Amino acid sequence: MEIGITGLPGSGKTTIFNALTGQEAKINDYAPGLVSHNIGIVNVPDARIDKLSSIFEPKKTIYATVQYIDIGGISGDDTPKELSDVFLNAIRPTDCLLEVIRNYDHPVLGSPDPEKDLKYLDGELIFNDLVVVERRLERIENDKKRGKKPDTEEEALLKTCYKLLTDELPIRSEPEIAANPKLRGYTFLSAKPRLVLVNHEEGEEIKDIFGLSGHLEKELSFYGKIEMELGQLSSEEALEFRKDMGLDERSALDLLVRESYSLLGLISFFTTGKDEVRAWTIRRGDTAYIAANAIHSDIQRGFIRAELISYNDFITSGTMVEAQKKGRLRLEGKEYPVEDGDIINFRFNV
Repeated sequence: MEIGITGLPGSGKTTIFNALTGQEAKINDYAPGLVSHNIGIVNVPDARIDKLSSIFEPKKTIYATVQYIDIGGISGDDTPKELSDVFLNAIRPTDCLLEVIRNYDHPVLGSPDPEKDLKYLDGELIFNDLVVVERRLERIENDKKRGKKPDTEEEALLKTCYKLLTDELPIRSEPEIAANPKLRGYTFLSAKPRLVLVNHEEGEEIKDIFGLSGHLEKELSFYGKIEMELGQLSSEEALEFRKDMGLDERSALDLLVRESYSLLGLISFFTTGKDEVRAWTIRRGDTAYIAANAIHSDIQRGFIRAELISYNDFITSGTMVEAQKKGRLRLEGKEYPVEDGDIINFRFNV
């Protein structure tokens, strides 16, 4: 999973990046037009992996990972404009956007205006998607004049996008359009799921501002600077500070990963053994056949059966031998929809 962190100058993007990754990336307090970006890969916190590792005592424990990219490049000028190639090349491959919105006084920018900032960010993404749609529709028209027949379904979808964007609506406002495979290659920015993170100042009440809870968007609120400082501590020390300050005991990383998985419809399944305990990430609803490919294409190609047990059933049973005695261990075929927390051993032959 790859998440792009964006926002206007002074919003605390890099502060949030440091909070999530534990890095100490340089913070440019006000740097409009910044085009460099920071990258951090972190383990997805999962108490189930910790428990399985303590039981199997493997040589390696491998968590699922998430990559955060702190992307610069949005200047905050009055009028939306085409974003730089550096910015676009960094943000287009991401699975989800994390838009940081300032809700504190700034020595240069003054008092916060979250609604205005979010509207500006929306405008930037919408404008840049509109440029792509207009250029593509223009090429389609030129091809028609040369006698080339267009893909009528793609053309209709692009015209729907054009209508949304000219009405100043993001493509994600129509989830079925945003998810259509015909548009996947365009990597539209306003079609991406997004987490809007309101960055508060210590002492201010933590609260949602926008009330976002749609199919492809969610709102969160943090004390960015405090989360960055806690991110530099051990988990035990950070937990003590959280308790003392009356904060949620879960870290910014825990909360964001949980919401990211929910927003993107992701789940985890596990493989276990003496050599390795590992978490694998797939989409909710994926079958055992698809899950096999997450490990290796050869396993999918030679798929015979999936021998599996739910995490809770395994923990209740204590061992695989006991689970088998109780009838909890079972065999499933290619079409079995994998559940979050399934422990799977794939039987295959190539």
